[in-house]
Amino acid sequence: MKAVSVCLILFLVTARMSVARILSQCQLLQELRNRNVAGNDLATWVCIAQHESSLNTAARGGPNTDGSFDNGIFQINDRYWCRENGVGGSCNINCAALRDDNLTDDINCALKIKNVQGFTAWTVYSRYCTRAVLPGC
Repeated sequence: MKAVSVCLILFLVTARMSVARILSQCQLLQELRNRNVAGNDLATWVCIAQHESSLNTAARGGPNTDGSFDNGIFQINDRYWCRENGVGGSCNINCAALRDDNLTDDINCALKIKNVQGFTAWTVYSRYCTRAVLPGC
């Protein structure tokens, strides 16, 4: 029985780890291009992801001063954009979906945020990303 429990725990840990990826800048750039993100914004998106999550698709930051958490490669906040329990927020998504290795929903939500608030919605933008340069891929 003990061996079964150990195997189950190892399986669950391995399964959880398999849903996250640490991307290279070039891998994220390709993901953005595959989803037809505007070419003049690509360097900025890579820069934001680099500084927000270190390109980790499973990143979860917080708690912030208001008790909220930030999710995924673009660190999308659960106070406004997603819900941890169920589906919701302005992106109409469960926050856990922003922490898996499928970037389609992350990119769609990030684009929505940019359309509403601009890149300044990300605090790293003004400090690090206003003059971002595309990685040499």
